[in-house]
Amino acid sequence: MLNTEQSARNETRQLFLASALAIAALMFVGFAKNYYLRAWLGTRAISPMVHVHGMVMTAWVVLFLTQTLLVARRRTDLHRRLGIGGAFLAIVVVALGAYTIHNSILRHHLAGSAELYALTFVAFDGLSLLLFGGLIFVALRLRSQPPIHKRLMLMATISLLPPAYGRAVAYLTHRHVQILVLALMALSVLVCVSIDTLRHRRLHPAFGWSGGLVLISNLLTYLAQIAD
Repeated sequence: MLNTEQSARNETRQLFLASALAIAALMFVGFAKNYYLRAWLGTRAISPMVHVHGMVMTAWVVLFLTQTLLVARRRTDLHRRLGIGGAFLAIVVVALGAYTIHNSILRHHLAGSAELYALTFVAFDGLSLLLFGGLIFVALRLRSQPPIHKRLMLMATISLLPPAYGRAVAYLTHRHVQILVLALMALSVLVCVSIDTLRHRRLHPAFGWSGGLVLISNLLTYLAQIAD
């Protein structure tokens, strides 16, 4: 019985580590041309605020990967210490992301009314950003319950993927980008949830409702984009 439980825990660690590595790779690929490899690819200059936003988002992905590695290596002591800084970093991610979206809306003169502003905010992945903040908040409140905590943290970080997916898809085609991003986000959620469910022979409630919220937020984003 103990060997079976230990094997299940090891498989769970492998799933979360693989997910963290995949997220880091997707973020790099998505923003390689316009951010990480911009100096070598000769793309247009970016503003200091966009550069700061990029550094903050990179810091979150690096922190998430580091935290996952620490758990995989059973260094939960360091994991908890870094978690304090992670809470503050998550606040910065949401605040800076919202500020960046707000500036983008104003720069493109898309704030003609409150309704139009809200619609554009959702179309610019603002809803996913707010969902990230909400999931992180709940995950931190439930950090004493690791099975729930780690699943919410994973879903929160997955919710940040649409901009990276959008740019990665645009490298290949400029047709149907929005629906392809929606499909990729659904696939990301379903793959993680399905593997976890098959290994534990049940759907974990935290994955069920958080994954559902990620799917709903991306569907609403898609609807806002095609209505915009």
